[in-house]
Amino acid sequence: MSVVGALLEYPLALALKSIDRSEVARTLPFLIVTAALTGLIPAVLSGNARLGLPGAPLISARIAGARSTTSWRSIAVIALRYALYAALLGAAVLTVVIVPMMILHPAANPIHIPQSPMLKIAPGKIAGVGALVAIAAAVSEEIQFRLALMAVFTWIVASISRADRPGKGALWIATILQAYAFGLLHLLPVAGPLLHHKLGLLIGGLMMPQTWEGVVFGRLYIKRGLEASILAHGMMDVALFALAALGMLQSHLGAR
Repeated sequence: MSVVGALLEYPLALALKSIDRSEVARTLPFLIVTAALTGLIPAVLSGNARLGLPGAPLISARIAGARSTTSWRSIAVIALRYALYAALLGAAVLTVVIVPMMILHPAANPIHIPQSPMLKIAPGKIAGVGALVAIAAAVSEEIQFRLALMAVFTWIVASISRADRPGKGALWIATILQAYAFGLLHLLPVAGPLLHHKLGLLIGGLMMPQTWEGVVFGRLYIKRGLEASILAHGMMDVALFALAALGMLQSHLGAR
């Protein structure tokens, strides 16, 4: 699922853009991370119970032929709530940190946001293809970061503290670390001058909305499992693409 999601996500995302070498090159960090974290999944699945991590409880119950105590409806309800939390937190970071920085210091802005080719794309295509990108990204990224990387950081923190089972503090540390890695990976394609300054790049990771969204999805994963975090991630991204499509539609109608 992780690999298939990644293989679907990147071609679909490029379908919304003009494909050139720079666009293809931006996918390389994601593909490398996908390959590395996917390789850890077998070990993660075998060690989740010892680490006190939920894994994918609904899928596991289905495979085992057991009845789950949690329904998909209840998972969808809490996923919707956390999708809203993540969207609001990401919007807050954009509003409070990134937008003021770009306005006050446009010449010194270390984050390069390229002109979006989506401005020339029909709103229907943005909504349709964007929804597919959102679903593929949600599946792939939640498996990689919440399932795999969360387990790695939890194991590291528990090993350092020499605890038989990680406590709440260890789980919070692991949640923050995997979220920071999630944000940092999304920073690389737009890092601009920050790529030449390691300290600036590391600090820049804290400014990414994806970092804080990753904290929300990480907490949801610990509480309700992988299925819930995938649904929340997908709901948020689909909604963002739908809003982008509505914005483009209004812009096209206004231009007429």
